[in-house]
This record gives sequence, C-alpha cells and structure tokens, in this order.
Amino acid sequence: MTDAMPPRTPPLRDRVSFLVHRINAHLLRMTNPKLKVWDIDLTESRLLVSLLENGPMPAGDIVRLMALPQSTISHQLKRLEKRGYVQRTPGEHDSRVIIAELTARGRQVALEANALSREVTDLLVAALGQDNLEELRGAMKRIDDALAPKAR
Repeated sequence: MTDAMPPRTPPLRDRVSFLVHRINAHLLRMTNPKLKVWDIDLTESRLLVSLLENGPMPAGDIVRLMALPQSTISHQLKRLEKRGYVQRTPGEHDSRVIIAELTARGRQVALEANALSREVTDLLVAALGQDNLEELRGAMKRIDDALAPKAR
C-alpha cells in the first residue's frame, strides 16, 4: 500500500492566490490614474459598470455580485451618490431595501470605465489569444465557485 504524498506547496510567487494578488495590483496601477479623473477607484468603477449592464439593482444583489461585505458596498454607494453618479432610493415594496441606479452623469462615467475594461481585455487577448482567455475565464469561474461561501 502506498501513501500518496500531498502535493508540495509551490513558492509564494507561483501560488494562484498570489498571482491573483499581483494581477490585481497591476490592474490598480494601470487603471487608478485613469479613474482618478472621475474620483473613483477600481471597485467603484466595477460597481458602476455592473449597474450599466444590469440596470437598477438592490444593494443586496450588488453585495452578492461583487462578493464584498454589505458595509463596503454601502460605503461605495454613498460615495458614488455624493459624486452624482448613483441615485439610491428605497425599494417600492420594502423601504429597508435600497435600490441603486445610475444617474445620467454616472452612466457616462460607467461607459468610460467599461471602455477602460475593454482595453484591459484587449491586452489579455494579445497576451493569451482568445481561446486561452476563454479557458482561463472558465477556470477562474470554477475557482470563484469553489471559494464562494456555501448556502447553509
């Protein structure tokens, strides 16, 4: 009987979690100077683009989509509202539910942020090729699913 040895942990620089960290650091370095024009950060730009794609959304849906704590999303929405990019209104049937919606100004910023996201995607396609990018996207979705909290 052979006891299988557990796989050796690779050095930090080769671990998937560390590579994800480095990629996000590169994204911040690339995008923050451009996003500064609108006084937003990368997380806020992603939130704006999600509202552009999905239309008005309850804050709870944004929390689930962004995989961030409710307090973080609430803070981000308040900042975006203060800048005139988002309007927050109570839900029609439940005033405890907050609905976030882009303003006209927010829509323009979201369109610009989405164009910036396309520039990043173009860099990835150039580096990997479309087929490899799709394979990577599928693998990353599986990783996201594996790390997501499970409903109990």
